[in-house]
Amino acid sequence: MSPLETLHRQKAGHYEILGETYAKFEFFEHGWNPYSRFLDVDKVDLILRRRALAGRVYREVQVKYGRLWTISPDAGQLWERSLFDRTSWRFFRPDEFDASGVDAELFIAYILAGEEGYRGDIFIFPVADFIRMIGAAIPISDGRRKVYISRVRGSDRWIVRRKNRFSAVAETTALDVTAYRRNFAVLEP
Repeated sequence: MSPLETLHRQKAGHYEILGETYAKFEFFEHGWNPYSRFLDVDKVDLILRRRALAGRVYREVQVKYGRLWTISPDAGQLWERSLFDRTSWRFFRPDEFDASGVDAELFIAYILAGEEGYRGDIFIFPVADFIRMIGAAIPISDGRRKVYISRVRGSDRWIVRRKNRFSAVAETTALDVTAYRRNFAVLEP
């Protein structure tokens, strides 16, 4: 079976629903029972449930979806293609997960999928870490942040860009988010 054509995929529905579906499978595979919230009032898309020795454990999750683009080594901007082989970007308001409106126990599952489909690129952040990540991202003129999550070329290292252009991945140019990729352990009690 060949991948869906881009036009068909765009007509298929809201990408966040795809992200939630991928997340449900991933959480199920890791021993959680995922339940969808009917209303996203508290920024909760999924409630995860698991039996443990001490009783039941619940986790609330907001799911975000990002399109993952392949950066060809012979196309695009020279500085970018020399550093990265995959990238995704999305805009966030710095107050999107404001502490007064969001439970401190919330988790963010950020699903990235490319043209070839989903390949296991799920990032799981405690909400406080996600807020810090947004704060480290590139500010734009309307007050939002442009969050680029990119894979360093030839490695399994993932970063969030702090600047628009740079010649080397360093602490001043990028925030390392590799530890959050497939970070199911963070959900454990």
